[in-house]
Amino acid sequence: MSLLIGSDIGTLGTKTILTDCEGRILASSFREYGVLTPKPGWAEQWPDVWFNALCETIREVLDASKVDPKDVAAVSISGLYGGSGIPCDREMRPLRPCIIWADRRATEECKWIRENIGEEKIFKVTGNTIDPYYGYTKMLWIRFNEPNVWSKIHQIITPNGYCIYRLTGSTALDFSSAGNYGGILDINKKDFAEQLMGELGIERSFFPEKLVESKQVVGEVHREAAELTGLKTGTSVCAGGIDAPVSALAVGALDDGDLALMLGTSMCCGFISHKPRISIKLINYPYVARDREYLYSFAGVSTAGYCIRWFRDQLGQVEAEAASKLKLSAYALLDIEAAKIPPGSDGLIFMPHMMIGDRAPYWDEYIRGGLLGLTLYHSKAHIFRAFLEGVAYGLKYSVDAAVEADMPIKRAILVDGGAKSELWRTILADVSGLSMDYIAENPGAPLGDVVLAGVGTNLFRDYDVVREWVKSSEVVKPNPKNREVYDRLYKAYLQAFSRLRDVFKGLTSQ
Repeated sequence: MSLLIGSDIGTLGTKTILTDCEGRILASSFREYGVLTPKPGWAEQWPDVWFNALCETIREVLDASKVDPKDVAAVSISGLYGGSGIPCDREMRPLRPCIIWADRRATEECKWIRENIGEEKIFKVTGNTIDPYYGYTKMLWIRFNEPNVWSKIHQIITPNGYCIYRLTGSTALDFSSAGNYGGILDINKKDFAEQLMGELGIERSFFPEKLVESKQVVGEVHREAAELTGLKTGTSVCAGGIDAPVSALAVGALDDGDLALMLGTSMCCGFISHKPRISIKLINYPYVARDREYLYSFAGVSTAGYCIRWFRDQLGQVEAEAASKLKLSAYALLDIEAAKIPPGSDGLIFMPHMMIGDRAPYWDEYIRGGLLGLTLYHSKAHIFRAFLEGVAYGLKYSVDAAVEADMPIKRAILVDGGAKSELWRTILADVSGLSMDYIAENPGAPLGDVVLAGVGTNLFRDYDVVREWVKSSEVVKPNPKNREVYDRLYKAYLQAFSRLRDVFKGLTSQ
């Protein structure tokens, strides 16, 4: 019997699953950890935290399932978007923490790139723009601000790539990870943009000789790693990729025009294209399935689920206490009250951008959260519903950006934590105007990793196998009456976004 392991190194924790070749999950394990925030707007993590969590969760699924480790045919590892990547010395020891995706410090570096290279050239070569979100801007922050670190760099490696190295001794960079760095991949040639890298001052030697597909076997587990994980020496390890597209693969998003909507800490709207449809409003890079042909374009709200958690923690203490006694979720109690409020929250609009700055499709370094139209009439339930609606306005703005790029939205697939809320699912459909296939209890990126491992070791003929495993739980259709209300308020949301730019910039400058 052949078994497969999929592991996803997330921002707040690592999850590993063990499955058979029919996609049945035999065991699952999760290990939580935190993010370092040494200054406002900064976000870093040490890679050994990720590797330790990976080893512990792999060992736990092997122990829990009581399978023979020799039956594990392959492991695939996906990871959070690691921003700058991990700068390592010649012994592959990390020189500093990884500056992850959520970090917004590289504003001066963005100005330098605009002045010395220009947005038009960056977009023409890479299919992406200039923003602190991208890894190449964070790399330049290290170059300009930590020259002692920069001078010692031998390799820059992704979070999952670092863990693959610790397991196998091999370095690998897949197409999705290279594209999401931003300034180092020529999106047309699907290869390193060496001339642009030279102009940026990012050494070509910092990266592996060749890019690899996410399904590709890039190494085998060595003896030391076998002792740490419980895997057998020689177990194949596949390259994996960025967690968002691997999560999209996990829900069967493979057709041209598929939209995979993940509603976790952040909101990931992933659009699948079988031909180039590239917009400067979106993040664009190769997909993890058929990497050399398909593209994954991405947008969303960075703090979508985080906003709702913030509301619960700061304003929902009563619900949290009641929920613990009733053995319910505090979110479920908040939903019950918010469902009594009419669509549009009686004219209340929430802007769900609760970090300073947001990525695609906003590309605004200064945007913040805001609650507009608040009156003495409004209750806590109004505000909570407005929070849910605000994230839905962000979804519509992302969908509009994709439609402007001529992407056909043929199917929308909704998964992840926030989607468990029936009220929120309804609001998302009503605001966006999209019918949504809701998939409950999907394990996310680790299942996508299982697919990659199976295809990479020829246990599966094709990526389509995942469609046999994943079924829609519910189709959520938009209510035409509610859409009329939301269309009007969405226009107000767009006006607020446009007119408050200078206000937010002024707040940040103080």
